[in-house]
Amino acid sequence: MSNLVLNASKRGWARLLRLRRALRRLTAATPRTVASAYDLWSATYDDEGDNLLVLLDEDLFAGLLARIEVRGKRVVDVGCGTGRHWGKLLARAPSQLVGYDVSPGMLAQLRSKNPAATVHLASAEALVHTAAGTCDLLISTLALSHVADVDAAIREWARVLREGGDLLLTDFHPAAAAVAETTFVRRGRVIAIEKRARPLRALEAALVQAGFEPVVREERLIDEAVRHHYERAGKGEVYEALRGTPLLYGMHWVKKRPPAAPP
Repeated sequence: MSNLVLNASKRGWARLLRLRRALRRLTAATPRTVASAYDLWSATYDDEGDNLLVLLDEDLFAGLLARIEVRGKRVVDVGCGTGRHWGKLLARAPSQLVGYDVSPGMLAQLRSKNPAATVHLASAEALVHTAAGTCDLLISTLALSHVADVDAAIREWARVLREGGDLLLTDFHPAAAAVAETTFVRRGRVIAIEKRARPLRALEAALVQAGFEPVVREERLIDEAVRHHYERAGKGEVYEALRGTPLLYGMHWVKKRPPAAPP
């Protein structure tokens, strides 16, 4: 790499780091734990129709789901929250739909919309209410970066999925997560949610180790298509700093074999 390119790269990252520090000063909040943050957010979560990440996730997940046969299948939703995708799932007549989440508040909102819902207060690493090999489709959307032990979660997902079962996964892209917070506004105060940025290469290696094989991976970028979201919020500078950065990824994997023994 030439010195010119190297110096340009350094300047770009320095700008992003300055931007991240500035954004953190604006939030004036220590990141909350995942459960406590989503409990606070739960009452208004479904009202945020202009949340860019949620809008992109709706589109990306719908495309992934269109490739999967759901009718008559047992489906597990890890990090189900308020059940954002449950309408799409239930419309396709699964034999069972089970949700797991760490936030009592989010589960309460899901139950208010689906009184007969089967949901459990549990982490992604401990799906103890689902027996081994009984799940046909496992989904996890906008949740994995909040999971404390991703490797343990993936092993647990492999445990409950049958061989040939499908995994649909979307989340905040680590390239964006490295420089931007996940936040929401509560009573005029900006709340930051605790999260971790895990490189996709490490995530994919963990999935392969657990016995999964990839089918497709897609990304959504911060580009001209979403510029208006930033400008409407008065965050044009943030857009310019992050332009071209992947914001969201989506993956479809299939469980092909039992997990390999841990190294």
